[in-house]
Amino acid sequence: MTGPFSTAADTQIRALEFPEWTAVGGLRSIAHLYPPQERCGIYVLGFATGERYVGQAVDVTRRFAQHLKSHHDITHLTFRQVAKKNLNEVERHCIHTLEEHGLILRNLAHMSVVQGERDIDLLVSPEEQEIWLEGRGHELQDAEQNIQDDALRHRYHHRFEQFLALPHAQDALFLLGLYLQMVVPFPRRTELSFWVATCLPGGVTAGPTLYCRVSLNMQEVFSLQGDEQGLYASLHLAASPFVEELGNDWLNLLSEEGWEVADHQYRPGGHDQFNLWAPTFETIKALLLDASANQGMALMNMRLMRKGATYYGRSHCLDLVDAALQVFEARKNELNLDSA
Repeated sequence: MTGPFSTAADTQIRALEFPEWTAVGGLRSIAHLYPPQERCGIYVLGFATGERYVGQAVDVTRRFAQHLKSHHDITHLTFRQVAKKNLNEVERHCIHTLEEHGLILRNLAHMSVVQGERDIDLLVSPEEQEIWLEGRGHELQDAEQNIQDDALRHRYHHRFEQFLALPHAQDALFLLGLYLQMVVPFPRRTELSFWVATCLPGGVTAGPTLYCRVSLNMQEVFSLQGDEQGLYASLHLAASPFVEELGNDWLNLLSEEGWEVADHQYRPGGHDQFNLWAPTFETIKALLLDASANQGMALMNMRLMRKGATYYGRSHCLDLVDAALQVFEARKNELNLDSA
């Protein structure tokens, strides 16, 4: 794109069929820019900071007025008409495309990577986050003390006792502890505020039972289920480490290796994610120790923490987490790890 408000990266906005930027700094309304019958579509806001925001609107003039109440540094806007039925699909495509081309977006819902200062930075510094993502978390210290909340602990104590009576409870605790230690950033520091573990979310059932689930922000990332035959797990993780290792055919290659993969995504995790199932205790353990899978889970979890706090703090089971970390510590020699 050309004009007074443009960057090299903004050429991709033009490639998405948006017109030239319109200067809107200082305007209280853009009603004069778009006739009533031409206001449904996708817009991009430009800010004085150089950031962008992609959104959808049935009436862009109303949406612009709403943005002005919370964003006082809007300087430019570009808008393209899109049929109402296609708004969700086109909005996601635009956000993902611009994110991939390096634009810094203020959007949170659809983005994989969130830039700028975030709440997690108060608990884990950006430097620590970078070191942890590099696989050098053992060089840093997690909190030593567990969460002290007697009311919350009491709330799920009976459910945890039911959990312990399940046939594969100890293996489930070990796998949960392994997951937390391997791919959740500083689990003791960030527990409850940025991630939760729920115990028997669906209760004990006659068939397969959902033993536990780990969630960050508004998304589940790790679920352990079990029946009489054993345990199996569902995980959501970033795809990019597999793309880097295996190339664009990574999904087929994983399937050929026997993994059950699905192109399933939750909105908070952004476009760089997929769903993977591991059908046995041994395959779950191997997956959590696999370098690419480990990196994919770590990336997903850090990105979700950077989006904000968990929405499910009231469902956190303190007994479950304490037991999982204790069992992991007692059995980590099974993994031949030099450090936890």
